[in-house]
This record gives sequence, C-alpha cells and structure tokens, in this order.
Amino acid sequence: MSAITTVFDESQFVDALHSGKPAVQTYRETLRNSKQKIKDLFLAGESAATLVHTQAQLIDSLLCHGWRDYFSSNNDIALIAVGGYGRGELHPGSDIDILILLRNNDQERYREALELFVMFLWDIGLEIGHSVRSLQECVDEASQDITIATNLMESRLLAGPADLYDSMRQQTGPTNIWPSRDFFAAKWQEQIQRYRKFDDTAYNLEPNIKEGPGGLRDIQMIGWVAKRHFNATTLHD
Repeated sequence: MSAITTVFDESQFVDALHSGKPAVQTYRETLRNSKQKIKDLFLAGESAATLVHTQAQLIDSLLCHGWRDYFSSNNDIALIAVGGYGRGELHPGSDIDILILLRNNDQERYREALELFVMFLWDIGLEIGHSVRSLQECVDEASQDITIATNLMESRLLAGPADLYDSMRQQTGPTNIWPSRDFFAAKWQEQIQRYRKFDDTAYNLEPNIKEGPGGLRDIQMIGWVAKRHFNATTLHD
C-alpha cells in the first residue's frame, strides 16, 4: 500500500463532504488528521523522500477538490503547482506555491471567484503563496525575471485545460526565452549575489543550509541548469 492511501482516503473524504457538515470543517479535519498520519509514518521510520511526495499528493487532492467547486467547467483557467511544490516535493513547513493561469488577460471577470477560492484555501489551513497571471503575462514576466522563469520550469498542472498549461510551458521554454547559455549566465550571477549575503563562506557560526554556499539551493541550481539545457522536465529525463 502506498503512503498516500494510508494518509488520505478519498472516498471517505467525499462521504464526509456530503454528510451535512460544513465543508471548511471537513477540509480542516482531513488536513489535520492526514498531516498527523504523515508525522506518525516518519516517526515509524518511513523515509523523508517518500513523505515529501506524499505531502504533495495530499495537497494536490485537497486543492483539486476545492477547485471543482469554483472553476470545474471553465476551459480558460488552470491551477498549476510551481516551485518545490511543482516538483512534487512538499516539506511539512513549506509554503504551497500555486499559479492560477488565465488564457486571456481578463482577471476582472474571475475576480470574485478567485478571491473566494484563495480565502477558502486559507480558511481550511493551507499556507498558500499564489499568483494570478494571463498566459501573456507569464511570458512577459518570465522574460524579464530569471526567478519567475525558473519557477515556471518546475510546474505541474493540477486542474484545468492541458492545452493552456502546455502553451505556457512552450512559450516560457528555452526555445523562446532564456536559452541554455543565457539561463546559465543569469543563474551564475544570481548565485554570486546570493553568496555575498552570507559573506561568501559556508563556515559561518550558523550557516544557512538552504541559501548559503554549498547549500540546498546550489544542488537545485545544478538541476535547473541541466533541465534548461536539455529542455527536460525532470532530472531523470
């Protein structure tokens, strides 16, 4: 049995949603109980590598169920996981970064539903980092900002039209913006600036193991540069 089936029983969750209890309460209880099960699995010896994926799968399920209540039949808006969450790796204290992607630049049309959806996510206990962009805004902003371009590289479609997501991936890919050499040069400069914040040394009394020299961000940078060069989605690719 996979870890996610131990942590989250979807049929039981759906039954609870139709039990007459307030939906927010059902989501909050499910999230709390599932996180406790993940913690119990960790303490019982389950690998962290498995559990960061399990945590992401849990959030995928809850987000997608919530999304259907607001945008289920809309073919011009998509819910996309980005950043570490886009890689399918979600640590217990990590923010849940999502992009709400619009086919056209018509945010006003969706403003009320978008506000209600994001409020709902906070109400059920999810710490969300979100952006709302049209397809063209994604291309324009990624062209100007290497951080946004990197974030969009590590993305997964959660709900909504696949063709819209595919268009975003293609138009922000290395054949259109930030080709391999330019991407590498920009990430190298980004790394130099980041190192300066930590005195260009890994040997501080309290080193930053994520952002400092030799930290997690450096490992991720190797992955980003390799994926950009080969126009690949994963390191395995």
